[in-house]
Amino acid sequence: MPPIPPLLTRLAMAPENLPAVDPSQLVKAWKAATLGAETGMVLQHGDIEGVEFRWDGGESRFMFADLDASCWAAALDRLYGLDTITGIATLFRLLALIELIARAEWLRPLFRLGHKDGVVLDPDVLHLAAAQKLTPSARFDAADFRRALGDRVAPIATGARTEAEDSKANAPPRRLGRP
Repeated sequence: MPPIPPLLTRLAMAPENLPAVDPSQLVKAWKAATLGAETGMVLQHGDIEGVEFRWDGGESRFMFADLDASCWAAALDRLYGLDTITGIATLFRLLALIELIARAEWLRPLFRLGHKDGVVLDPDVLHLAAAQKLTPSARFDAADFRRALGDRVAPIATGARTEAEDSKANAPPRRLGRP
């Protein structure tokens, strides 16, 4: 029997063209993902397993292949539906924010983990994550994010390499979750 192809949401756009979302949607999404992780939620048979973007001149596919990505995708599928643009935009913005928090030390003063209500994000970070344009690899450009926060974060030292220079900004699209 031939393998069953994955169930995908297909969008006729590039990841960087996903729309902005309301900041409250990111808060709800984070809480849903946290609850999903606490209860061991994962994608079930028949759930969306990934997203395929196709646009003039390109395409990319993101699969919810690892346990974390499967959990977050399952939680957001139940909250917003991953067959909707709102659900996809919210999921990708949440994943981009989590990835940025994990790698951007300069962002650490603007959020707190382990609070009784879960994560506490500075309102400026939350609003920026809800509206900032994603990169072609469905991430936030760290340098652009940092610039948009202005004096809310420590300045980049003169002569130091920026995160954009250090990052793999032109890396091919990645699998969601851990590599």
